[in-house]
Amino acid sequence: MSSDLKLEAETGRTLGSRSSRSLRRSDKIPAIVYGQGSDPLPVTLDRPKFRAALNAAGPNAVITLDVDGSDYLTIVKNMQRDPIANRVTHVDFMLIDLDQRLVVDVPISLVGEAALVVQEGAVVQQQMMTLTVEAPAGNIPQLFEVDISEMSIDNPVRVSVIEMGSGVIAQVEDDALIAIGQRSRAAVAAEEVEDEESDELEEGEELDGEASDSAEEAGDDAGDDR
Repeated sequence: MSSDLKLEAETGRTLGSRSSRSLRRSDKIPAIVYGQGSDPLPVTLDRPKFRAALNAAGPNAVITLDVDGSDYLTIVKNMQRDPIANRVTHVDFMLIDLDQRLVVDVPISLVGEAALVVQEGAVVQQQMMTLTVEAPAGNIPQLFEVDISEMSIDNPVRVSVIEMGSGVIAQVEDDALIAIGQRSRAAVAAEEVEDEESDELEEGEELDGEASDSAEEAGDDAGDDR
């Protein structure tokens, strides 16, 4: 069984940084195919086609590489990027079997509106951007969408709410935090001011009560003297 996503790659590229720079200027990407006891195979990708494949299927997609007419079942194991332009400069493809179990990082996307968090004067803070899972190569999740509409400050979103899918196992505990409600500094400061004012009011009422009690006691003492 092969994957539905197919990408052409060419062999025969010259190794070395000068050759790689020349390929990139031609809108090509140098890459390597390795794994399963095979010798590393240097290949060349067409940048627009590779970008289209990733956009369509996601970074954890199983890709059938057509290398000079021979098919190789692979997954993208690593991508190097230019730190300034953020363009992919090199790709590592790992050879796989569909029944092989892999450990991958799956992106997490928060969906819905956290109305309760807003009402509590807080904002949503995403604590976990990706979730590391172990999954069969043929059933790797591309994205976890997590609904935050029921969350509040006292009810954060945890890994346990995610439906993993068949054979998918999270590599963190179920109670690991994905998103929390956190009050802004302004909201915390306003709450502290309210607490101080409330304390001052209570102290004032206590003092007034003590003064009234003292006045009553003084009146009683004066009555006794008579």
